[in-house]
Amino acid sequence: MKRPFDILLVGRASGVGKSNISYELAKVYDVNVVQVDDFQCIVEHFTREEDYPVFHYWNNHFEEAVAQPLEKKLEIMVSYANAMAKALELVINNHLEEGRPMILEGDFIAPELCKMLMQDDRTKDRVKAIIVTEDDLSQIISNYQEREGTIQEGRSALSLSYNNWLKAQVQGTEVLTVPARPWETAVERIKTLLE
Repeated sequence: MKRPFDILLVGRASGVGKSNISYELAKVYDVNVVQVDDFQCIVEHFTREEDYPVFHYWNNHFEEAVAQPLEKKLEIMVSYANAMAKALELVINNHLEEGRPMILEGDFIAPELCKMLMQDDRTKDRVKAIIVTEDDLSQIISNYQEREGTIQEGRSALSLSYNNWLKAQVQGTEVLTVPARPWETAVERIKTLLE
């Protein structure tokens, strides 16, 4: 099958059930999946809080973070994604230069990065981006419970808020939005949109 991208960005909010979708797409297009989570580990380890406070806020100030109102938590998530964008852009450009296709997936793929890559004449024919969505809070709660064994209503509410923010940011752009469910047809729906 001809691959309609060199780099596919699969963004989403945590808990929407998209990781399996990325791996199924990787099988279809014979590419590797690279997870943004790996870069989170690197930047959190090799940066200092004084220089990059947003990368360290949740780990170093957890009690304060969880006590924040939902809007503030969302603001922190958005700031993290925007701060991560430069590091991800470097990785994406390296893969493009080396001719190594990949699917990059994770929570902190900033919509602005997706839009910029899809509008830049040097990358727009080689990069595609999708946001996998879930609009049902009870489904996100269920996804977390199945994955982690606990009911996480506050975390699920934040995921839904971030999900809605992502959708609003890409509305009317080349970045595609795809509902995660029904999961059984997600890969086929994404293939249709990409091709």
